[in-house]
Amino acid sequence: MENVLETLVLADYEIVFRMDGRTGEYRKILAKPAVGSLYPDSGILGDEACLKYMASVYPKDRILLRTEMSPERLAETAKTGHRKIVSYRRRDPGGRLLYRKAVIVPVPDRTGFVCAIHDTTEEMRLRRENDRNLRMKDEGIRFIVENMCENFIIADTETHECTTYTNREGNISCKSRFDEQIDWFAENMVVPEERAYYRRYFDIDTLTGRIAEEGICRMTCSVIYKNDRRTFAITATLIDDPGKNEKPPFLFLCAQDITSIKRMKETNQLLLFHNQHDKLTGLLNRAAAEKRIREQLYAGSGKAGNTFILIDIDRFKHINDRYGHLTGDEVLRLMGESMRKVFRDKDILCRWGGDEFVVFVSGFADEKVMKSRLNILREKTGTFPDQANFPGITLSIGCVCVHREITLNRLFLLADEALYEVKNHGRDGISFKSLP
Repeated sequence: MENVLETLVLADYEIVFRMDGRTGEYRKILAKPAVGSLYPDSGILGDEACLKYMASVYPKDRILLRTEMSPERLAETAKTGHRKIVSYRRRDPGGRLLYRKAVIVPVPDRTGFVCAIHDTTEEMRLRRENDRNLRMKDEGIRFIVENMCENFIIADTETHECTTYTNREGNISCKSRFDEQIDWFAENMVVPEERAYYRRYFDIDTLTGRIAEEGICRMTCSVIYKNDRRTFAITATLIDDPGKNEKPPFLFLCAQDITSIKRMKETNQLLLFHNQHDKLTGLLNRAAAEKRIREQLYAGSGKAGNTFILIDIDRFKHINDRYGHLTGDEVLRLMGESMRKVFRDKDILCRWGGDEFVVFVSGFADEKVMKSRLNILREKTGTFPDQANFPGITLSIGCVCVHREITLNRLFLLADEALYEVKNHGRDGISFKSLP
């Protein structure tokens, strides 16, 4: 018995009493030095020392402790032979709230009890702190869901059980299993043409394998939400359970409504496009083209070569005067369409102004190839199908091929010289200026 009692004390029990179930007498057996003087050495249950101790017990817990320590309840405990635990709170002389746990164990002959009082203040403090942290995290998740995203799912990758936090306005039905939740989203929110892909993407085994390789996975899907077709961005990742390293990780999914962001991005892209492109031809305007050409000239060494082409529509003013400005506009549109068909997507194509056009080909400077491409351009613009008795379109073209560093201004001057050589020889032709 003494070894048992010493073990109890070492296990952070403040004090241990022996109580006689027949007489109600109690006697202190072991106590830690720091607290021994706070408890009486002996007495009878209900005496002045007991009443004084009871007075320090928190009012809401006093009745419970008094009831559980009554002779009737102690007699019941003696009959069962099972230990009883009573948790309560009390205040020390300084008013500080303390947490205590009384463990009452019947002795083998069932004539009495051993009562050990355990200080659980630190344990309860940590528990309250953990509970508070959990509540704060839970409230944080709810705040994120309600203000920053539409729903948030935590799924156990082993059991596939899940918890879904939802935006209050979304009318989302929460399911207890991940596959059921995905099915509900697919049937009730995802647009029909994307449902099959959505289900395949969120197969939990496939998704966790993808995340294991990529870290974080993101996808977008179209949904019917709040009576409108909207775009959701869904982010998925795996997070280990910090308390159980051997347990498979949890799957976290967060769905965010990015419709307004997407529409704003599309609007900005459209505004940027109109700001950088000529309305009639769809080609870059001069300011945007100059910027891009200079960027490419400064970024490269020039050794690979560059080609700068200046194109002028012959007698364009005569076309406007003779056939009208609407026809003139159609000629400009045809010019833009033809240039896009002849040159590469990465080449810089520009309406420089009026009836002048520019092409910049970065990293390539072969006169023979360029002449071939420009002749194809002349063929495409040579016949204008929408105007009877229209003489056709001819082009005067000045082209500069260089294999060294050079400025845009210098390129333009050289191409302009080549262009006027064509004009001085009757227009409708190509002239090259080459620099070593």
